[in-house]
Amino acid sequence: MADCEKLWENVLNVVKSSTNEAIFQSFFSVVHPLLFDDDKFIIKVDSPLVADWIKQKYLSIMEDSLSDSVGTKIQLIIHCKGLQEEKNYTALKTKTPKKNNKINITNLNSNFLFSNFIIGNSNQMAHAAAYACGQNPGHSYNPLFIYGGVGLGKTHLMQAIGNAAFTKDNNLNILYISSERFVNQFIEAIQTKTLAKFREYYRSNIDVLLVDDIQFLSKKTGMQEEFFHTFNTLHNEGKQIIMTSDKSPQELKGIENRLVNRFEWGMVVDIQSPDFETRVAIINKKLEQYGQKFDEDICFYLANKVRDDVRKIEGAIIKLLGYASIQNEPVNLEMAKECLKGYVSSHTVTLELIQKSVGEFFDLRINDLKSSRRPKSISYPRQLAMYLCRNMTNNSLTEIAQSFGGKDHTTVLYACRKIEDKKNKDEILRQQLLTLEKNIIGSVKMM
Repeated sequence: MADCEKLWENVLNVVKSSTNEAIFQSFFSVVHPLLFDDDKFIIKVDSPLVADWIKQKYLSIMEDSLSDSVGTKIQLIIHCKGLQEEKNYTALKTKTPKKNNKINITNLNSNFLFSNFIIGNSNQMAHAAAYACGQNPGHSYNPLFIYGGVGLGKTHLMQAIGNAAFTKDNNLNILYISSERFVNQFIEAIQTKTLAKFREYYRSNIDVLLVDDIQFLSKKTGMQEEFFHTFNTLHNEGKQIIMTSDKSPQELKGIENRLVNRFEWGMVVDIQSPDFETRVAIINKKLEQYGQKFDEDICFYLANKVRDDVRKIEGAIIKLLGYASIQNEPVNLEMAKECLKGYVSSHTVTLELIQKSVGEFFDLRINDLKSSRRPKSISYPRQLAMYLCRNMTNNSLTEIAQSFGGKDHTTVLYACRKIEDKKNKDEILRQQLLTLEKNIIGSVKMM
């Protein structure tokens, strides 16, 4: 067995090369290795803030370093008072025998719970559907397909389902996995001639399957075939299937129609960007988890500046708390503005800004884009605007359609597909899109 201290030294060298000296000294100087046992490496962190920051920013880098050093996959566990990992560490030390032929929870984050998920107008339907699945897996909304932009809480809801289901019945076999990992396992099974074992694992042992970023299966024909049969087997046996994606099933490119059809068998729900009140609630909830509190003006400042991504909101909080710790000063509004000026200097791209930019580019009024008029001089810019709205914002198809004079969401979907199909064949169209995107981003930076 490799030496624990030596492995940790290698990890620190890798981390040090990927961050600056101030951050390294402030955060990693209070981290210590505890135990290396089989496929698990335990580290001790005294601060929940530091533990959470390391988990978000460096967990994958550290696990890769450990795995490379040992020659096999290593899981990094953070031991910190008050965190679920402490229970994992205690269980590891006492060597509690595992049940035979049980998977139980794999790669679920114990911090992703319904109790700490902030509900707002942007995610109310998704939360309700997810909660129902967690209370009665396999019976309520099966499959459940959750889609939306990056950092809006899809993975949180998905893993909350797994945690809730396991709390109700700890005999359930629950597996959370990314589509990329699923693909890599399939490829490895082919290379090692263990495909039968791979299929047995997924089709015979799992009660709740949570698949993140299903769009990764795009254009992978063999993998789609495998997932198709796995899906059918689990669904026919009443096993719960939950998937997330950055787009709705109908918008997924390179996915076979028979899979798209199955994605829509149960419930399809979207998550949109949180409104101001929800963002403030998220900020206060995160601060509560860290044992911190900001003045109202600081919370409002963050909520106004970081709008489109919950992960960015959390990242801004962590960066600000870390900056205050290094400066050894309490957080105030001026410090927030100074610390986060580069982080939150950009405003969210809005539907109105895109419509205004497209209108100016084609010398049209915004009312023309919102009208029902169909001459090509108007319909073509309108389709470009709809395409940009779908790709540069986190707004839903319905929201985009409403912003164009109350049109139906299928009109937006048609426009997006048409522009997507033509842009790689039409150089003029491609250049227009690039120019418009540049103009829109330039307008954002000037705000």
